[in-house]
Amino acid sequence: MTELGGYTETGHSRRVSQLSVAVGRELGMSDADLLDLEYAALMHDIGQLSLSEPIPGGATVVAAPADQRRIAELGADVVRATGVLDEVARIVEQQAEPYRKAHQVADDDVPVASRIIKAVNAYDDLVGDSVEQSRRLEALERLRLGMAYEYDPRVVDSLSKTVERSTRLAG
Repeated sequence: MTELGGYTETGHSRRVSQLSVAVGRELGMSDADLLDLEYAALMHDIGQLSLSEPIPGGATVVAAPADQRRIAELGADVVRATGVLDEVARIVEQQAEPYRKAHQVADDDVPVASRIIKAVNAYDDLVGDSVEQSRRLEALERLRLGMAYEYDPRVVDSLSKTVERSTRLAG
């Protein structure tokens, strides 16, 4: 729906979902957790439908943190309204949370699936469907620079390995 409405680029949700599941596998998530991750990744931007104007290119990575949280909360409300995907709603809701918060070193309350979507979404916002190696490397470097606060280092490491592996297979 977000793609049809012009809120995100074509293929964004599918790419985020596929790459998120690959990263989740790399991290050793169970099949049940991978399924929740897949659903949450497919619906991670649904909260954008409540915006009066789309974010340019749908790239929430450039949105203010408060706007990112608002989009995540509104998306979680939509998912909760189904009445059957409570864990998926929690994952969607927590996807905008930084890995490290000012008052603590790490937040284990943020599901690993949310941390995966946060990093993979940022990666796809920066790379999109480009096949340019330089864009991929620049996006991964930007995520690495954000590991001090924004992104889970384990997730970024697994994302890097997954991207490298898929690049080798494609080449």
